[in-house]
Amino acid sequence: MPDIFENLCVTAASGLEAVVKRELIKQGFEPGGASYGRIPFKGGLTDAARLNMTLRTANRVYLDLTSCKAETFDDVYDAIRALPFSDFIPHDAKIIVNASSHRSKLFALSALQKVAKRAVADAMGGTLPETGETYRFTADVSDDVLNFMMDTSGDALHKRGYRKMVGEAPLSETLAAALLLLTGYRGGVLIDPFCGSGTIPVEAALIATNTAPGLKRTFAFENYPVFDGKITRELREELTAKIADVKPDIAGYDVNPSAVSMAEAHLKAAGLSGKVHFQVRPVSELSSRFKSGHVVTNPPYGIRLGDGEELKKIYAELAAGKKRLPGFTFGIISAYPGLERALGKADKRRKLYNAEIETTFYSYFPKIRN
Repeated sequence: MPDIFENLCVTAASGLEAVVKRELIKQGFEPGGASYGRIPFKGGLTDAARLNMTLRTANRVYLDLTSCKAETFDDVYDAIRALPFSDFIPHDAKIIVNASSHRSKLFALSALQKVAKRAVADAMGGTLPETGETYRFTADVSDDVLNFMMDTSGDALHKRGYRKMVGEAPLSETLAAALLLLTGYRGGVLIDPFCGSGTIPVEAALIATNTAPGLKRTFAFENYPVFDGKITRELREELTAKIADVKPDIAGYDVNPSAVSMAEAHLKAAGLSGKVHFQVRPVSELSSRFKSGHVVTNPPYGIRLGDGEELKKIYAELAAGKKRLPGFTFGIISAYPGLERALGKADKRRKLYNAEIETTFYSYFPKIRN
């Protein structure tokens, strides 16, 4: 086994680095400072497998194979050429190299890709047939430091496998999970009055039942012989055994019947049937029989809705619902500039990106304690 498998790196969306670091710390790791969305830490192959299955808010998990100063393409070539690829990659592997650069002398990404791939091929004896399993690498040069990393995730981690259909303004699974964790949700009462295709309630059910988000999908590392298939199977069995048989009080409402149907289908695909109550219901009827809990939601922003008066009405109705639930914590992601005029000054604000849209996540904490 090559001794290069001792450093890991996970990537996070802008604004979510601290959330991902808290997840890593909770699992016993000691993450370093985030740099351009990358969070490095010590860890091996088994750790990489576990993190792919369990991280709720990260984008990808990488094996960080080498890190060194790189101010020229020769520096990049030499560092990568020195790695023992033949020890862990079959000779017929299909090699794909992505590149990124930040504040560095090497900024031509296509050239960086070509040099890195040439170095991998030369390290393995020259021209490769590339007829076998795909191996994806990233050559990142940031502040003139090269990190050459092997992707263990394959599809990004937001692709849990349960969301088969897409609504009008989909929220990624990882962002939905992050909003829940930022609001302090760990289980129990939760309402999403703009549930759309159900991503926030489904992610809440995964959290409440202690279900690892990656159990329903496969990962690139499962096709890599260097990963022990027995360990992977044992990890899945261990994580499955930890699922809690509880029925959390989670509700998702939407005025669009087709969205609610999609939400029900996604809940079933996630293996969580019965864990969320979905209903066609307007935000004007936001209420609860419970005195405390969480409301986490992604209301319309106006980006696609367009009608300013309709938006004002929606946020006024949300504000009225908030007044009816004084013991609830509210977490609202929105790009609507009039949100605080309608709901009052937030206790906390955080800039986040929902796809390409710059948004703010507003947190409101209970004014009364129960």
